[in-house]
Amino acid sequence: MGAGLAGKRVLVLSDNDGLSRAIELNLKHNHLEVIRLALSSPEQRGSQAEVGDFDLIVVAMSSPTSEPVVALARASLAGRIGQVPLLIISDRPFHPDLDDQIIHLDFPFDIDGLHDKVKKILQRSLSQL
Repeated sequence: MGAGLAGKRVLVLSDNDGLSRAIELNLKHNHLEVIRLALSSPEQRGSQAEVGDFDLIVVAMSSPTSEPVVALARASLAGRIGQVPLLIISDRPFHPDLDDQIIHLDFPFDIDGLHDKVKKILQRSLSQL
């Protein structure tokens, strides 16, 4: 995925366990450290404090009724908006923010598109250090 990105921490939050596992496996294949929180798992909700710091949050919504902001709130992560870059994967129309802290990828997506977005976000974060 790119030199200097190995070991970066990515949190994957999803309404679909299969989708979050696929994202996790693909990002781990590129030497990223991936933490996965499933919205469908009540014991994981609100466990953000145990997760620690990360370089990117991926919010992957497969259901047309799922709201990314609600997902972040349910996982006690709403306070991270603006502090950690967000990649929102959904089939809903989306207007990115002016600071490029919230980026969108259409669902369904292809793996190359996911890799390109994640690489771009993490490289931008490195260049701002």
